[in-house]
Amino acid sequence: MAVRFSPAMLSARLLLTAWFLMATSATARADPAPLAGVPLTGPSGAPALQNPGFECKVGYVTQEGIKNRVPLGWSAALLDGTPQLDSTRTRWDPGGCNGNSFIEHLEAEDSLVFVAQDLETPPTPGKPFDAAVYQQVEVTPGTAYSLSGWMVSLCGGSFSAPNDCPAGYYMEKLLGIDPTGGTDPLGPNVIWVGDRRNFTESRWVDLRLAATAQADRLTVFGRIRSPFQWHGNHAFLDAFSLVRAPTAHFVDSPSPVTEAEARVQWDGDRGPDIQAIPGGTYRLLFDVQYRVGPDGAWVDWLVDQPAGGATFAVNVCAGERVYSFRVRSRAEQPQGSNGAWPDHHYLGIWSEPASVVLGTQATCTPRAFLPLAWR
Repeated sequence: MAVRFSPAMLSARLLLTAWFLMATSATARADPAPLAGVPLTGPSGAPALQNPGFECKVGYVTQEGIKNRVPLGWSAALLDGTPQLDSTRTRWDPGGCNGNSFIEHLEAEDSLVFVAQDLETPPTPGKPFDAAVYQQVEVTPGTAYSLSGWMVSLCGGSFSAPNDCPAGYYMEKLLGIDPTGGTDPLGPNVIWVGDRRNFTESRWVDLRLAATAQADRLTVFGRIRSPFQWHGNHAFLDAFSLVRAPTAHFVDSPSPVTEAEARVQWDGDRGPDIQAIPGGTYRLLFDVQYRVGPDGAWVDWLVDQPAGGATFAVNVCAGERVYSFRVRSRAEQPQGSNGAWPDHHYLGIWSEPASVVLGTQATCTPRAFLPLAWR
């Protein structure tokens, strides 16, 4: 039978990791400080997220219907249950927002925490919930943007004690973009990427996705979906970053070399926002996919490649077919490069497909299949 912990026992567990888990009497800042240093957003400039690190010194405010506090610049939406949202430092540092005790975070001094209702209170601690925070950002329509955000979820308690999260249970961390600027997390235009691994498998996870803005604003979402009742369920968000996405394109290709082979070449650009990151060591990696015919499924061909080219080969006796290709770039820092922190990974969008006809309609003698290869 799983062990349940009282609030006092939970505090003792978390003290082992210097969380100092205790209730504080701090209240939301009624008159938050201005966002010093936040760049202005313009049609030709980088997008500007307000309070992307969820810092209590930047500001947290109250929102009707939401328990505790919401980061300044963000709005919260409850989709299921009644979890608490809060500044991690304000909630668990004995000194509140001005304290200096260790609290779980990734950058700067603070993070945003989602805490299940009745976290450790019997008879049903850690009630299910689904909640999100979102922010609209001014952008340029038709421009691709890349979003990176860090999250960690704890099903079954704290970092310091043996974990008893049941097999099959999870808390889903979700990062989303609505390229039309809508604010409904359940809206049909929201693009999501998620991760269900517990902290015992992954610790902090960098989620990332990209989308092309369809209006003069797009909406960024951070969401935690905890569909199972289990004690200790809570999760942290920190270090969101929105930039103009890296680009990728084909260079004079694909072009046939023989009836059974085509040369495919690609290149791209990191873009001005990524190049301007202080201390960044970002380089481009490329993924290339192909499909057969206009309705075929996209298949990975090459992954994690530098700018360059490769030869695509087919079985000529399979008949004449249209082969389409698409490429996308990813801006990443090499391991051990001592680059910018947090180590965001920026994803680009897929290029428009480029096609070539390969194979022959003539009758031919079957021969050895030419595998997909690159050189």
